[in-house]
Amino acid sequence: MLTLQPLSPADLAFVIQSEQHPDNQRYVGQWTVEQYRNALDDPNYQCFLIIADGNPVGHCILYDLQNPDNSVLLKRIVIQTKGQGYGRIALENIMAYVFGVLKANRLWLDVRTFNERAEKLYQSIGFQYEGTQRKASHVDQEYVDLKLYGMLREEYNQRTGQAG
Repeated sequence: MLTLQPLSPADLAFVIQSEQHPDNQRYVGQWTVEQYRNALDDPNYQCFLIIADGNPVGHCILYDLQNPDNSVLLKRIVIQTKGQGYGRIALENIMAYVFGVLKANRLWLDVRTFNERAEKLYQSIGFQYEGTQRKASHVDQEYVDLKLYGMLREEYNQRTGQAG
């Protein structure tokens, strides 16, 4: 059983450690504790701890919740415990929340071009490639491209068999 639990200040040590872990550091942005505290107080953000069997296995950040176009950005997803299928299940839960609870029209994300594992997961779950932002992310002292992926409410409803 995997669930999303609202992130609290008490969870920030786990979150920062997960982002800075060598398995994750090149693939995700790095925020300070202060940036997370600001996001926790900002209604435009929603941050979740990803819990499996009562233990944190990752976290995610949703952004632009007040966007008048109902387009939500999955700003970050980090899975600390790899190889258990948690990323796929977490994405399913995030999509259910974004489209079911928030009633968003669109969920989108970006992925660094060298993160092929994540890109394959996004494609396999139904995200559509929407374009590339050239040299939009600074990693390891160089600029790399970001690929943009999105899913529309009707695509989500189609894949889950839900009515419009």
